[in-house]
Amino acid sequence: MGPVGFMAAGLLYAGACSCFASNLSAKRMSIERTRDGDATVFRDSVVVTDGGTRITADLARMYEGRGLALIQGAVHITNPDAQIWADSVRYVFSDKLAELFGNVRVRQESLYIRAPKLLYLSREKLVRADSGLLIEDINRSFQLTGRKGTYDLDSDVGAVDSSPVLTWRRDKDSARVTSREMQWYEKASRARARGDVRLKSGATELECDTIEFISGPDSGLALGEPRVRDSVSRASGDTMTFRIRNGGLERVTILNRATGEYRTEGGDSIVVAGRSIELRVAGGAIDQVEVRELSSGQLIRTGRQNSAAETRTEGRESQ
Repeated sequence: MGPVGFMAAGLLYAGACSCFASNLSAKRMSIERTRDGDATVFRDSVVVTDGGTRITADLARMYEGRGLALIQGAVHITNPDAQIWADSVRYVFSDKLAELFGNVRVRQESLYIRAPKLLYLSREKLVRADSGLLIEDINRSFQLTGRKGTYDLDSDVGAVDSSPVLTWRRDKDSARVTSREMQWYEKASRARARGDVRLKSGATELECDTIEFISGPDSGLALGEPRVRDSVSRASGDTMTFRIRNGGLERVTILNRATGEYRTEGGDSIVVAGRSIELRVAGGAIDQVEVRELSSGQLIRTGRQNSAAETRTEGRESQ
């Protein structure tokens, strides 16, 4: 349907469509009759100001009777909470609510929030994604992803409650945490993962009920029946601390009622218990084991040397 009424160009509209915004400017303007009703259409260098929110775009289609604006083309939203970019936005003036579509990106001082589609509630200072959520720091040293979640722009707390994954982005041995739900606390630079938690780095896996991770020193605490293993070793205890270095798991310390079982190159097993056990990890596998205040130790000969000795004994007896 073609334009009706009037058209104007190269003008500033201060207070135009006052039901929408206090200020609006564009290079061109027209009135159009559409399937959704009459719309005031602003094109080229569009600027919409609604309270503390400023929106720039290529085109804005205003529906006065519905209190709605459809804005598209290089959309950029700025306000005291964050900066937001998207391909298009559906903006409801009465609710201060924006539905953003296409390559949505939210930036605060030290992190980005990305999603193919995002709901921004400016009054609540909250963003919500129903699919493809990604939260990462500016340096891209870590990223938190999930199917859906929220981020509180006021308290700087992100929550992913569907298929969350926290990854330190380095190489093939990069540490990766999965759980049922996960929170990121930006101001405290820490994360919490809860429910069926698994930290994997190369061949080494740490499992527990809860992980508290602190950024900066890149260290964490594992609680709730923590256990760690790789292809030849396993250990458990009351609690575990761990350290991430260069994106991969570097060290795990098992505290209180620490027990471990390790297989030697010859295939024998060593079972130990002590006040604490420290595991060094290299190349994604447990490389070194240190037991402090050893309370018990046992060597179980099941390896190749023992089997060879038994074979030689049986050979002598048959002669």
